Amino acid sequence: MRKRHLFFFVLWISLSAVSFCVLAWAETSTHTVVKGDTLESICIQYYGNRNLLPELWKKNPAVTDPTKLKPGEVIVLLEDVPIKPISTVSASGVQFLLGAEDAAWSTRGVSVSDYCDVDAMGFLSPERVKPWGVIASDETERIFLGQYDKVYVTFEKGRKVKIGDIFSVYRESDCLGSVGYAVLYLGRLVLTEKVGLNSFKAEISASYRVMRVGDPVLPYKPIPSCIQPSNPDWEKCGGVGKCVASIVASRDQQELIGQYSVVYINRGYKQGIERGNLFAIVTPMETSGTGGDQLPDLVLGYLMILDARLETSTAVVLSAKKDFPNGTPIKAVDLNRVLKNALAAQGHDDIQEIDIRNELVPVLIKLKDSIDIKMDLPESLYLLSSMVKCSVN
Repeated sequence: MRKRHLFFFVLWISLSAVSFCVLAWAETSTHTVVKGDTLESICIQYYGNRNLLPELWKKNPAVTDPTKLKPGEVIVLLEDVPIKPISTVSASGVQFLLGAEDAAWSTRGVSVSDYCDVDAMGFLSPERVKPWGVIASDETERIFLGQYDKVYVTFEKGRKVKIGDIFSVYRESDCLGSVGYAVLYLGRLVLTEKVGLNSFKAEISASYRVMRVGDPVLPYKPIPSCIQPSNPDWEKCGGVGKCVASIVASRDQQELIGQYSVVYINRGYKQGIERGNLFAIVTPMETSGTGGDQLPDLVLGYLMILDARLETSTAVVLSAKKDFPNGTPIKAVDLNRVLKNALAAQGHDDIQEIDIRNELVPVLIKLKDSIDIKMDLPESLYLLSSMVKCSVN
């Protein structure tokens, strides 16, 4: 009899616990937005996993921008993912130390718009570029064409184009030897009217340099000016500390290159180079003696990769202590190591993992409020911290 009473007592306790859990789940099925909340911070708060953001966004179709939530807005939480007690959610090492619930975590990019016009930067092609069409004539009597001029474009047979399509007007350099051809963007035009089987009337919507009748066109491919700093694919690039390349040409075909110059690199994503990589521009340190240990390279400045193609890349020089010639070598900066060392110097030496692409810029924003960034950060991080911050779409 006693055993029977004990059995029912245990059963009652178990059912009560289950009921409590179900009620707790139901009570936390929604979240009311407070200032600074983003869908990502909500994922971290309830699940400890930022990678659930796409699922949470799909669950809340009324949200148009996951980084801009309105205080008081109600967010429906995921039904099939267990909610962890808030007190036990463990954010990543960096977020745990610097504060996970902060709007800074939604700002992950740096803007290069103060350094160059990304639409006008062009690219390096190992082979001649095959144009889609050519400016065949214009409605002006001028030799040079500019913004708002009306022109006529004739396309190669078989090209599928329509009214409203946008094209870049370009010019190719002479052969630059083994590295190929520099493709310089001159402007942009939009097709406004079909006037023949393969011909369209167009308006020049943007002008970077003078254009002429006879200049070829390619489909316009916009490149965002907001960039997430990143590390190369070290395995493809030769390994940490061994990822090197060379500046083989500049957009303006200058003999000497300096800050704000757009330059072309002889390696691309096939060799592990990616958009957002930061490279040090280096040169061997001059010495008066001939013996002794090899000295480290002298850093002349830094550049950032803006666009990586198969075997070439385009970059902008962010800083330069002095001008330098074509052929100058560059060496990839290991942003993970640099940031870990900087955090360790501030007493945060127990961080094991850092997601550079998503955490570097927010960390720099947070550090800027607590340290003298010019004195306490290495040159590469100080450079990134001084750039305008932006949200990546």
